[in-house]
Amino acid sequence: MNLLVISGSAFPGSHTNAVARLIESLVEQPEHKVTLVDLCGWDIPVLGQGKTVDVGELKRLAYEADAMMIGTPNYHTSYSGILKNALDHLSINEFEMKPVGLFCNSGGMRNSDPLTQLRMVMRGVHAMVIPTQASTCDSDFVKTDEGLILENEQIRERLSIMIDTLVKQTYSETVSI
Repeated sequence: MNLLVISGSAFPGSHTNAVARLIESLVEQPEHKVTLVDLCGWDIPVLGQGKTVDVGELKRLAYEADAMMIGTPNYHTSYSGILKNALDHLSINEFEMKPVGLFCNSGGMRNSDPLTQLRMVMRGVHAMVIPTQASTCDSDFVKTDEGLILENEQIRERLSIMIDTLVKQTYSETVSI
């Protein structure tokens, strides 16, 4: 499986990025390949304002991926603008019938509202969003010299289940619509 993990936080070292890095470490390699895209370091202009090398690379990575995990911080009970903008550059061509897992982080308390909205967006590009999702909050993490570490074991297990589901879905036969 070729898995693309997209971290939709505008800030380096974010909780969302910590989950994305954990997902990368949980995927069994070398039989599966993982590519992590941390959008805060990518040059993705507002849709309609031109294209960059990074836009082309994002489209290529998304197209070549067998499955995706997409994460976002919770911004006002929605997903981030940087993620919205990146997704606007993608289309059905990159998502059709592709398994997708979703995760988010909220500051004070868990909230899955951003994931509900992302499910609608994914439905619009014909992705197959898996039923299991993960929602974290800041208290699920510990800060170390190496960065943020997710220490909530239930959520770590949930992420493992999500990865297993993506692998199974990737290798099952799908019907094109």
